[in-house]
Amino acid sequence: MVDYKKMYLTMFNATEDAINALESVRQALINAQRECEELYISAPEPDKEPESGGLTVLSAT
Repeated sequence: MVDYKKMYLTMFNATEDAINALESVRQALINAQRECEELYISAPEPDKEPESGGLTVLSAT
């Protein structure tokens, strides 16, 4: 006779393991995103470019 209870529990436990693993990956990605955001916010401001769009015009004198 087929042991449906054993089959069900095997599938249920594997599903739970997969859900837990995915949640762990999800949390790792959220933590990395937060860390990157904090690095961006705390980074010093880059030097502002001149209003000429960054091009320096040299005179020929």
